[in-house]
Amino acid sequence: MTTIKIEIEQDNDVSLLTRVLTDLGFKFILENEELESGELSEREMIGINAGLKDVREGRVFSQKYAQSRIEDKISQLRVKYGS
Repeated sequence: MTTIKIEIEQDNDVSLLTRVLTDLGFKFILENEELESGELSEREMIGINAGLKDVREGRVFSQKYAQSRIEDKISQLRVKYGS
């Protein structure tokens, strides 16, 4: 596969290029790199929603809770292995 990057400055040229590539039988993906600040990509939204689902389903713990669990486990291992 070969990738070609084309920078198009006028929006009406995008539709023309799309028609030409389609007529020639090429498979292609159009990417717009000029997202407005605050606008998230689809991939970013998927990641955010997955994280929110983890929170709702109880798979996320606070840093304080995780730290106390780690410290407890280390204490148990020290008692077990005499360190």
